[in-house]
Amino acid sequence: MRSLNRHYSLLVVLVLVGMMTLSGCATRKWVRQELGATTTKLEGSINETNTKVTEAGERIDAVDRRAQQGIQAADQKATQAGQAAAAADQKAVNAQRTADTANQAVQQVNTRVTTVENRFNTIDTYTPGPTATVTFKNNSSVLSDDAKKTLDDIASQVGNATSGYMIEIQGFTDDRGSENFNYGLSQRRAESVKRYLVGKTNIQLHRVSIVGLGEGNPVAENKTSKGREQNRRVEVKVLRSAQGRTASN
Repeated sequence: MRSLNRHYSLLVVLVLVGMMTLSGCATRKWVRQELGATTTKLEGSINETNTKVTEAGERIDAVDRRAQQGIQAADQKATQAGQAAAAADQKAVNAQRTADTANQAVQQVNTRVTTVENRFNTIDTYTPGPTATVTFKNNSSVLSDDAKKTLDDIASQVGNATSGYMIEIQGFTDDRGSENFNYGLSQRRAESVKRYLVGKTNIQLHRVSIVGLGEGNPVAENKTSKGREQNRRVEVKVLRSAQGRTASN
C-alpha cells in the first residue's frame, strides 16, 4: 500500500513536472517572439530616426552652405561698395581740384580783363602836350640839324618811360606838286621823324603813330617862299595819360 502510494505520488510529481516543463517552453517561445517583434520595431524606429537625423543634418548643411554663400556675397558686395565709395571720394577730390584750378584760371582771366579794360578806359584820358614842329627843304625828307635838336628835346621828355604816353606824328607839304606825290612825301617826312626818335630812345613802336596828310591843313599861305617853308613840316605831339602824368609828377 505504501508502495502504491509512493508510485502514485511519483506519477503525480512527474505529471506536474511535465506540465511545468511544457508551460516553461511555451513561455520562452512567447518571450522570444515578443522580444523579436519588439527588437524589429526598435530597429525600425532606430533606422527611421537615423534617416531623419541624416536628413536633418543634410538640411542643416544645406542651410549652412547657403548662409556661408550669403555671407560671402554680402562681404563681396560690402568690399565692392567700399571700393566704389573710395573711387567716388577720389573723383570728388579730383573734381574739387579741377574746380579750384578753373576758379584760379577764371580769376586770372578776370584780372587780365580788368587790366585791359583799365588800359582802354585810359585811352580817352590822354592829354596832348605842346606841338613841336620841324621843317624840311623842298622835296626832301632829310632832317636838318635844327630838326634833330627839336626831336632830342622830345625824346628827353619821354625818357625811359615804358607806359603812360603816346607820340603822334603828322607830316605835311606845301601845295606844289601833285596830290599823290605830296601824300607820299609827307609820309616819308613823318617816317624820318619816327625813325630818329626810336633810334635815340627806347620808345616802343606801338606807342608811335604817324600819318602823311600831304598839303592839307596849311599853317601859312603857299603864295610866298616863307609860307611854303612853314607848310613843309612835321608836327609832333606827346600825349600823356592820367597815370603817366601822376607817375611823372
